[in-house]
Formats: sequence, C-alpha cells, structure tokens
Amino acid sequence: MSSSLFIPFLKQLISDFDPGEIKRVEEILKANKIPYRIKSYNPRGPFGRHYDSKTYETIVMPLYKNAQRPTITYIVYVKKKDYDRAKNLI
Repeated sequence: MSSSLFIPFLKQLISDFDPGEIKRVEEILKANKIPYRIKSYNPRGPFGRHYDSKTYETIVMPLYKNAQRPTITYIVYVKKKDYDRAKNLI
C-alpha cells in the first residue's frame, strides 16, 4: 500500500512526532494489507518550516549535534472499517 493512495472516509489511527514509530506502524499495516495514508503537519507553516530548517542547518547543527530537529507531526489514517483491526495490531 502507498501513503499517497486516495482513501475516502478515513479515521485517524495514530499521530506521533517520532518518524521511527510511524515507520513501525506503516510496516504493520503493510504486512496486514490495510490501506493507509500518512500526512505530515508542521504547526509553523511553510515559511516557518523553511526558516527552522535553515537555522538548524547553519547555526544549530555545527554547534550541537544532538539538537532537537524542527517539530513535525505525522498522522496515520486508515479506513473506518479497518480501524479496530489496525488499532489492535499496533
């Protein structure tokens, strides 16, 4: 399944800041052939996101390798009929 697949009547399964956790959920959904969609959300918008990434790249990264990256929320959606099954799997 693909995250760009159009799926009508979706229900939010999970939202998280950790891309590793989202990847884990994605692998479970793929293995069980549950269609899904992943959407990313940045509360700062496109201009703030650009500013954050440039600041992180030029100022923060050279000074402190473990600095927090700009916050992005990942949201996984599934069909309403698949929601209970997907929730139990993750």
